[in-house]
Amino acid sequence: MNNPQLGELPPIKLIPLNGETAQGIPRPLRARPTTDIRHVKVLEFLRSNNLSVNSRKLYERELKRFLGWTQLSYHELRPRHLALYKEYLRDEVKTDAGKALSKSSINAGISALKSFFKWMCCTYPDIMATNPTLGVKLEKIPLPPAQSLTPEQMEKVWAALELLGETKLRDTALVHILSHGLRAGEIVELNVGSYDGKLLFLPDTKTNEPRLVPLRKESREVLQEYLRSRREQGEELNSLTPLMISHHASFKGERLSYHGIYFAVEKIGSLAGIEELHPHSFRHTYATDLLLLGVDPGHARKLTGHQSEKAFRRYTLRSEQEAAIAAYYRAIGEEEQE
Repeated sequence: MNNPQLGELPPIKLIPLNGETAQGIPRPLRARPTTDIRHVKVLEFLRSNNLSVNSRKLYERELKRFLGWTQLSYHELRPRHLALYKEYLRDEVKTDAGKALSKSSINAGISALKSFFKWMCCTYPDIMATNPTLGVKLEKIPLPPAQSLTPEQMEKVWAALELLGETKLRDTALVHILSHGLRAGEIVELNVGSYDGKLLFLPDTKTNEPRLVPLRKESREVLQEYLRSRREQGEELNSLTPLMISHHASFKGERLSYHGIYFAVEKIGSLAGIEELHPHSFRHTYATDLLLLGVDPGHARKLTGHQSEKAFRRYTLRSEQEAAIAAYYRAIGEEEQE
């Protein structure tokens, strides 16, 4: 009842609390977008490592698969969780064709996790004090043979280059560079200033270590002719100009891309009649040939930029076999063989 001395009191207004309406009915909760901090760390890892295009795609795919498998925070992960995840890859994950993953695919997934968590432990020790992947073993698989090209196949490649039109000079220079063991991703980053007339300087490589690659005389001449032809066509070259440029209508004159290199090599393979020719074929051939020439394996690894001695082992197998055959013929007095 209102006090006449105080006058009329204003009507009471109910203020909703805790997400309720004025009638006390709970309001529907709106979903707020959340950011998975785990995914943020994956993106940071991918950006902070000098990965090739293919390696980046593989790491991103495998790490996303792992994050979809568990909701545990990184600091909650233990070796047993990684062991269970390996079982999951082996027993439950299927390929597009409905088949179980191969041992190589399982190893690719585990290796991606090993690299990521090693980085996490080094970069964020306050989040991850120990690496949960240390006790997880990779599947044992036979070492794949080197997919090197035979001398006959290389002759077909050189002959195929003569059949090219506008891209002949560039693609000839490209094959000469590939034939010195460079990865496609490394060639993409080369500038005119990376070549001093004799050596190619690679400041950024897959192993994060600079590398010098000496070119043989014929390759130096081919590369110089390619650069000279570009100058004659009016292009102004400086140290930051891309060493290899695109001839594609949409990207003409721009830096030759990773996919552009693969397309060029596939075209050469088609003309040469070599199925599944890819840029890495030349890297395999270069590494194998170094060892067949008697170059010390340690020096060969330095030239090719292989960090893993185990991965380089595939190239030594053939050279050791060749050496064993030569030793046999020397032992029986038939050293000169046709």
